[in-house]
Amino acid sequence: MPAPSTAPAPIYDRLVDEQGDVLADVREAARRTERTAQDVLDFALPEGSTGTN
Repeated sequence: MPAPSTAPAPIYDRLVDEQGDVLADVREAARRTERTAQDVLDFALPEGSTGTN
């Protein structure tokens, strides 16, 4: 896969101006979802627990 281009992207810049930075919004939503999932699916044992009955 080729390396991402570092050239200016005037079309993208114009779309961001018109529509907002959708990619940044999606990345942030993904980060929030990942944090929420980590909190909900935390299977760690409580502190001091040995894990045996």
